Amino acid sequence: MTKQFIFTVSEVNTHINKLVESNFSNITVKGEISQITVNPNGHMYFNIKDENAMLPCAMFYYASKINNFNPKLGDEVLVKGKASFWVKGGSLKLIANSISLSGKGDLWAKFESLKKDLHKKGLFDKDKKKLLPKYPKKIGIITSISGSVIKDILNVISRNSPYLDVVVRDCRMQGDEAVSELISAIEDFNLYNKNNYIDTIIIARGGGSLEDLWCFNNEELAYCIYKSKIPIISAVGHETDITISDYVADKRAGTPSIAAEIIAPSVDQCLQNIDFFSDKIFNIINNKIQTNIDYMKNVEKRHGLHKIKYILNNHNDKLTRMKDSISIEKIKNKINQSMISLKNIDDTLVQKINYQIANYQDKLIYFSNLAKSLNPDNIVKRGYSIIYKNGQLIKSIKQVDTNDKLDVKLKDGTIKTKVYKK
Repeated sequence: MTKQFIFTVSEVNTHINKLVESNFSNITVKGEISQITVNPNGHMYFNIKDENAMLPCAMFYYASKINNFNPKLGDEVLVKGKASFWVKGGSLKLIANSISLSGKGDLWAKFESLKKDLHKKGLFDKDKKKLLPKYPKKIGIITSISGSVIKDILNVISRNSPYLDVVVRDCRMQGDEAVSELISAIEDFNLYNKNNYIDTIIIARGGGSLEDLWCFNNEELAYCIYKSKIPIISAVGHETDITISDYVADKRAGTPSIAAEIIAPSVDQCLQNIDFFSDKIFNIINNKIQTNIDYMKNVEKRHGLHKIKYILNNHNDKLTRMKDSISIEKIKNKINQSMISLKNIDDTLVQKINYQIANYQDKLIYFSNLAKSLNPDNIVKRGYSIIYKNGQLIKSIKQVDTNDKLDVKLKDGTIKTKVYKK
């Protein structure tokens, strides 16, 4: 009869530990957090489970290993680490190196991978981003016309920059089909922009989860935004939502409303700029005229007839001695040559002054026309209306109450109306 080998407890546990560490040294386990404890020493202990089993886990100095994620009971997570068997206590534990939400963790990994790849290829380089026009005339908006985003954008533009012409392209902003529609919208704006009638494009969507905004993390869409000849502002989600489209766009706006504010200067800003440049042009013209007047006076002093008189009076003796060798004709010729030179200089200065004045007149005409286009009366002629209450301009619904009588100014007259409900 063969004698049975007898193990000690330590031998069995040590052998199990070797088997565990050699076969489960770098694994990822999916499960639901069922218990969690955080110690003051910086270590976190928790259990993950599925329908049939539970696995104790430990993460040492967890704060340095978890970014933008606070694990809590019930979370479905992915835990990466190595299995370890405690020889003395005879228990198994997963020593975690990282933890992330299941599903979202996979998406976030894809996001980081694409972000790294596109950054390496130069799609995020600042020197390749197109500058937004300072004074756009017409803009394109890519968004869903059924949501509140388009209303918010149009309200801001109507309040700040009513002179802008707006073209809206309706698109799906969520789901698999949204990518192809977004790409088509960008390509269409570029294709039919041969006459540069669209100055800037806004891509706008409200906030949502990572899954909701996932269509904006598409590589094909990123290249389409990058290749667009029209500058693009990405206004996707809230301030804290970051997508690949935000990185590759020429400008990122935290919200759609912010995009509407930064796309063009307000009427007040335009009027302030006109005043500033008008004053600057006036000062430049005055300085130029005064400089040329001073120059003419200096020329007159250097080349005027009084200088000849001065020379004749102070060098009479010299002229007397030279009268035999210098004829009157030579003196007259010299004087005539000096007068001709003086006239040439005078003509040149007059031409320069006239050119400068004409140049600045053109600029004054340009800014005058711009001011006319921003005139409220001209804005009304384009289909807008202006509302007054007792002669005071109404800018907000907060300025009126029920039963208030209002005057609505249109291009061909004024309508008197009354507030029945607000």
